[in-house]
Amino acid sequence: MRKKWIFIGAAFALAMTLTGCRDNAAASIPQQSSQEQTQMIPMEEAQEAALKAADIVAADADISATTLSEVAGVACYKVEFTSGEYAYAYTINAETGAVMEMSSQEQNAQASGTQTETADPAAPAPAQNATGTGTVDEAAAQKIALEHAGVKAADATITKSKLDYEDGRQVYDIEWYAGGAKYDYEIATDTGEIISSAYEEKTMGADSKNVTVSEADAKKTALDRVSGATDKDLYEWKLDYDDGRPEYEGKIIYGGTEYEFTIDAATGSVMEWDAEKVR
Repeated sequence: MRKKWIFIGAAFALAMTLTGCRDNAAASIPQQSSQEQTQMIPMEEAQEAALKAADIVAADADISATTLSEVAGVACYKVEFTSGEYAYAYTINAETGAVMEMSSQEQNAQASGTQTETADPAAPAPAQNATGTGTVDEAAAQKIALEHAGVKAADATITKSKLDYEDGRQVYDIEWYAGGAKYDYEIATDTGEIISSAYEEKTMGADSKNVTVSEADAKKTALDRVSGATDKDLYEWKLDYDDGRPEYEGKIIYGGTEYEFTIDAATGSVMEWDAEKVR
């Protein structure tokens, strides 16, 4: 009987010893920090993303600084560079490579502190009127809108150009027709920023029930119009019919701008295009 108790006691002591070893071993394994678990893109990739968003080739840019920081709890790179007459600052998500913020500034205006900021990398550089006050006059606003749309002034019939307000901000509301399409733009008077832009094809495509344009080709047509956007930036997509004509309808959200569009599924042409800043 005494031998049996000795055996049970020894077994219990051994079990406790093994349990303690497992606990100690687990405690000795270092836990990875959240930063170590997060995979960040290389600094060079962030620089490439900033230059691509600005539509500037590396040979034409002088990168002055690239720093790693944090914005709203998200790790990001701030890439600063100059090209031509402008200085740029881009904030790039350090995990995804997406553009979070950007700003551009005329180098000869740095002393005065004049700066233009926009979340849309495709927006044109700010324009000034002849008085040099830093505001945009009507002619300059029309020029910004036409150049963004890729329409020559001689080919456009402007039907509306007036001062208006959008969310308490003064803008020029400009509408015109060109090539059978209607364009509608809002340009901020203080910076020349494009607040919204819309495009509608007035001459419709082939009245056919046959879908001859693939979904992949239609998506490429839409994404090619938004520099830097990829499939992951498509938030809505569907095939629909309008009076028997097939068309793709979709939405892209990228760089602080929401784009809604309609593409003729029989011809591949963009029938409607609307872009608006999101806050």
